[in-house]
Amino acid sequence: MGEMISSLTGGEANYAIIGCGVEGRGMGWYHALQLLNGEIPRARLSDVVEPFFLGAGKDLPPGKAFAEMAAKWKAKGVQFHASVDSGSLFSGATSGTKIALIAGRTCDNPGFFRQAIKAGATHILLEKPGAPTVGELEAMAREARAAKVPVYMGFIKNISGYVEGALAAANGAAGAEAVETKLVSRNDYTEATLEECFERNAEGMLKNMAIHEIALACQFWGMRADNITDVICNAKGGKDSPGCDMRTLGGKTDFASVDVTLVNSSGTKVRISADRCSGDGCCATVTDTSNGVVLYSQEMVGGERAKKVAAEAAAHPNWFSYLYTQAEEYAKLKGVCAAHALAGTTPPGVATIEIACEALKLAEWLTPELQKKLKK
Repeated sequence: MGEMISSLTGGEANYAIIGCGVEGRGMGWYHALQLLNGEIPRARLSDVVEPFFLGAGKDLPPGKAFAEMAAKWKAKGVQFHASVDSGSLFSGATSGTKIALIAGRTCDNPGFFRQAIKAGATHILLEKPGAPTVGELEAMAREARAAKVPVYMGFIKNISGYVEGALAAANGAAGAEAVETKLVSRNDYTEATLEECFERNAEGMLKNMAIHEIALACQFWGMRADNITDVICNAKGGKDSPGCDMRTLGGKTDFASVDVTLVNSSGTKVRISADRCSGDGCCATVTDTSNGVVLYSQEMVGGERAKKVAAEAAAHPNWFSYLYTQAEEYAKLKGVCAAHALAGTTPPGVATIEIACEALKLAEWLTPELQKKLKK
């Protein structure tokens, strides 16, 4: 990544984190931390927007902890705001490149998106899925095009090495109909915390946890809501074969796991396996189904990197594990987006808002399809 970034033009991009959250629990907070620690080449943390903990939640224990953190970060030159439309967002920017990284709740992000454009953001990095519905996300895409504001999506797996390897293996195999690519996502919730997970991720598993794999299927394997010819619910088996498990917890019906194979009109097969209670991690496997030969298999985290992740887990037992597990990809995404924003070019591999629309369409179409199959 460093060589690619250094080949682009100079300068420094300003990042405003919108929807920060608290230490160890918020994706926005972790994005901010990497920027503050100088881990992102040619980028700085200029602003943090946190409506809840600087507003209605300021007197709660997490709000007080947030205030202490904010005081330390302010001393390092970071500006804090209770709202995007405070009138002072990016007022301390050191260049004309102003990236709004939006990591709030999915239901809040469309509003933040529009406010960020009005506040002068020149680029937007929007965390998945972007909006609660396809209609909202498509409207946001139109507004960004009209304002000439490029929108990058926070689908970090789209620029991950293990996915690049899977794509190369699938494309290099003879006979597309005999090849199946399996994309696996694991979270480390427990049976005891699953209800909280359902509440926290109210948009549902396919629009949240599994949207990464759905976006990969759309961007690289040509899956679309209108070209799927078969949906196969795979039976529960061994490792990374969790089956499809739909439950109602706390009045919310959602999936604890899905394991589904999608087949499109070109005969391409992508198997998506997502399990909320199977540890943390993700991997990709490419198999020739005609003979069962595995052509490629790779975890996102392995080797020396796995040792580093284990050390982070021991050092930060109360953090959400995906923060340090996927730290390299979070950093790479912000660095690539900053470099290309400065250069006025398009970052290769990074998902666009148009891909996000296709992913959300597929998630919206697939959710009732799976529900019908599981109710039979």
